[in-house]
Amino acid sequence: MKCFNPDCLHQNAQLTNFCQKCGQKLLLTERYRAHSYLGEGGFGRTFIGVDQNRRNSSCVIKQFLPLSQNSGALQKCIQLFEQEAELLEKLGKHPQIPDLLAFFEQDGKLYLIQEYIEGQDLLKELKQQGRFNETKLKSFLVEMLPILDFIHNKSIIHRDIKPENIIRRKNKLDPTIYGQISDLVLIDFGVSRQVSATIMTRMGTVTGTPGYAPPEQLRGVTNASSDMYSLAITAIRLLTGVFPQERNGTLVDEIFDHYNLGWIWKEWLSKNRLSISQNLASVLDKMLADKPSDRFQSAQEVLTAIGQPSFVVAPQFQPAPKPNIKLQTSKANFTKLDQLLSTEKWKEADQETGRVMLQIMGREEEGCLRLDDCRNFSPEELRIIDQLWLKYSEGRFGFSVQKQIWLKLGGKLDGHPDWNTFEELGTEIGWSKRRRVVKLRTFDL
Repeated sequence: MKCFNPDCLHQNAQLTNFCQKCGQKLLLTERYRAHSYLGEGGFGRTFIGVDQNRRNSSCVIKQFLPLSQNSGALQKCIQLFEQEAELLEKLGKHPQIPDLLAFFEQDGKLYLIQEYIEGQDLLKELKQQGRFNETKLKSFLVEMLPILDFIHNKSIIHRDIKPENIIRRKNKLDPTIYGQISDLVLIDFGVSRQVSATIMTRMGTVTGTPGYAPPEQLRGVTNASSDMYSLAITAIRLLTGVFPQERNGTLVDEIFDHYNLGWIWKEWLSKNRLSISQNLASVLDKMLADKPSDRFQSAQEVLTAIGQPSFVVAPQFQPAPKPNIKLQTSKANFTKLDQLLSTEKWKEADQETGRVMLQIMGREEEGCLRLDDCRNFSPEELRIIDQLWLKYSEGRFGFSVQKQIWLKLGGKLDGHPDWNTFEELGTEIGWSKRRRVVKLRTFDL
């Protein structure tokens, strides 16, 4: 196990609780351990770790450890680090964005825990497999645009799109759960910015990566088209294999004319006897326009220009169904449940759900359902309960949502008890914390 002490980083024996060299505790919040060191940047260090509460599943552990100790710069770094956690939480669950698992302070240091995505970034893929051809490049754009559409609709701008921040997932997601979703994952929301929902532009700290950031971002201004610009540069670098190089303290870029301040990637293609269709070249040029107003203003506009059909961003879980739901059957009346859910009285609605289910199966006196009751529960009534919860929670709660989480955690639908997965389900949903059941009076959806 790796030590978190910045001055130590000693590699300890497996399951050691304290560093054998410096004595620091190796377990974060009695749950997370680091088993290898991944790297460091301006904000801190990153480790690959395990989550002991989820069958030692892999996770990414980010430790806040800024290089600059200047008070002003330090405060800004703290703000950006905390901002990453806030934005990931706001984004919620999406199969092309790593889940935020936890954010906390321990021993005077901030930690951010994220889902670990097994795979490699597109820069490594490029080095191994060579430049992207036009077909692969168009697929890349079509797969990335839904992610941008998703985050922009939540008024969030990534501001650091580049090959290193895009990972191709090694193990494809189950299409029966997620639909036909891309295996590309957008990472590193550390410099992302939430912006006004009405005017997606905001002054702020200069962030991003030279060679990818648009002109306005270098002046501290960003908007949705800024991400389009960076996505186009990323696509062109994957197409050409050309990246900025530092020579004698100067940044040199073969596809950018520093004297005339313009991109010359098409001239580079011609010089190297390479070409792409006029349509795709025009799309990339418009994404690269100097003025934000001259660019595509949404991911959907880019997709239309490429000639692809409209997309619908696949959510992690099922969207809310149509509101026309039957509230009366021969076995139960769901009017009260509908009223409680419509006013977001979640705890009372949960209790009413239990009461109705006991009534349907004739178990009011016993106060609980038997295993056979669960297996033979009336499908019509079960569907109505699920639809009502989905409708009023906007797809967040319901039996079908719990089913998808169960499958995601590796649970089976064979009817046999699986208590380990059940405990993981409880932790994921919020029924339990550290394997202790949350009392009803304190549970809050």
